[in-house]
Amino acid sequence: MNAKEKLSRGITLVALVITIIILLILAGISISALTNQGLFKNAQKAKKTTEEAQKKETDLLEQYESELNKYIENGRWDGKVNKPELMTGMSAIKFTDPTDSAEGAVVDTTSSDAEWYSYEDKKWANAKTEDGSMWVWIPRYAYRIHKENGVETQKFDIVFLVGLTDNYYDENGKLQTAQRQTSEDQTIVTNGDAYTVHPAFTNESSINYANGGWDKELAGIWVAKFEAGYASGNNKATVKASSVKYSQSTAYVPAVETGTTNTTTTARNWLDGEYSVKNGTTYEWKDGKETAIKYPTFQGLTYSMNYISTSDAFKISRVLTEKENIYGLSNNSTDSHLMKNSEWGAVTYLGKSEYGLDDVDIVINNVTLSNRVKSVYAVTGCAGTTADASIVSTTIGKLNNRTQSGVYVWTQKNGTVASSTGTIYGIYDLSGGSWERTSAMINNKEKNLYIYGNELMKNLNNGGSSKYVIVYPYDFNEDSITSANIDNASLLNYDKNSKIYGDAIRETSIKGIGESSWGSDFSYFTSKNMVFSARGGDYGSKTKSGLFAFHRADGTSFYGRGFRSVLVSM
Repeated sequence: MNAKEKLSRGITLVALVITIIILLILAGISISALTNQGLFKNAQKAKKTTEEAQKKETDLLEQYESELNKYIENGRWDGKVNKPELMTGMSAIKFTDPTDSAEGAVVDTTSSDAEWYSYEDKKWANAKTEDGSMWVWIPRYAYRIHKENGVETQKFDIVFLVGLTDNYYDENGKLQTAQRQTSEDQTIVTNGDAYTVHPAFTNESSINYANGGWDKELAGIWVAKFEAGYASGNNKATVKASSVKYSQSTAYVPAVETGTTNTTTTARNWLDGEYSVKNGTTYEWKDGKETAIKYPTFQGLTYSMNYISTSDAFKISRVLTEKENIYGLSNNSTDSHLMKNSEWGAVTYLGKSEYGLDDVDIVINNVTLSNRVKSVYAVTGCAGTTADASIVSTTIGKLNNRTQSGVYVWTQKNGTVASSTGTIYGIYDLSGGSWERTSAMINNKEKNLYIYGNELMKNLNNGGSSKYVIVYPYDFNEDSITSANIDNASLLNYDKNSKIYGDAIRETSIKGIGESSWGSDFSYFTSKNMVFSARGGDYGSKTKSGLFAFHRADGTSFYGRGFRSVLVSM
């Protein structure tokens, strides 16, 4: 190596040493600055927080997965909906689909049959009891009002919930949780982006049954496929007396039956005939004995069970599971009760979704026998030609023989349009037939509450809602309104009802009188002496009947009023 090369290497080494020293100085300053400002500590803290959050999320998901696995393991969740819970006395049924040339038929099956139901195909699960009554499973779900381009429509988005949880899978397969009311003063918004657990399936005991909930979480409910009918009334059900008696010795009877005018007169029905007598200005039980209410049957093409007060409809619905009933039901495994507005809402919301009629109007049951069969008017499971079809007065023979023009029955292809699904698997008589009494009221101390609704009053929760009865708020100013101006009272009470949801009233209407419900259905809110609720309209209501029709009622025995019952697993 020559002198020049040695000098060059020496300069290079000196430069490297100086560079390292400068970098070390700068590094020292930078580290000091970072340390003094706490950035390293903050970064470490953020990292720790993120790790803790990730662990918490992982633990929560594992808990959800564990719970979901429980439901899958015990057979409650089938991957899409909660499986129907068959109680004692119930057996699975399905149907052959009606065609233009053949009617649908009932087919006995088992709960293991993969073709028993398919909610995606509008085939809701059906079951029957030993008398021939049919019941439809409404699985636990959450909902929101459907919007298109940000504008509300008259139908619902539905997500089915897993087991007894509030959890559902979104369109990406990710687990989400629906909202629900957790305190009495909370207001739930159901027309936003969030899904709301339908209250018919929830334990609302901690919030005093604010929306018509139950006293435990429910996987689903069984709703009668048809409104109540008389046993042996064009069916093969056994006529048998229940343990409960009729409480009203009068009835409101139309002119076609009295031969004179519409009037209040002796109590009666198709099965028992007249079972009271007039003695001067009062009415007494015939032969001094009260008449037992016979068990109803819930079948199609059956004489609709009328001439029954709200209290008696409540009473008979509660004893469907008593010993030696005609259904084979057991009170050890099943609760029975009069349908509540929340349960009516559970049916109609599902019906007005992609799993049911969607945006198609339900067709009215516009058939009446007009007393051609003594004291019989509506017939279950019939359908007109349109949603607003005019009344058709006919005979049971023409219905049985399918010779009445402009009318169809539930097993015919054109008859299925009167069901909640537009298929034979849905629920019938929700529009037309008889007005259906529901277990809903205002507690304004009117005398009709005690005359025609005593059984409801006995089942209240400190004067308010219970698992069997919905009590709506009312405006005290209605006390100063005369009965002649009852519409004003209905408007006041409707406005007072600002929180209750899931019952197909506030969410699906705009005011408490008129035809302001979705589909221009009836919308008359309870008020004054008309303290009870009725749903769906009757055979003569035309366009005013429908899934969202509600009306006020005094509760008295009436030729055009019926009811429907619900079963719940214990």
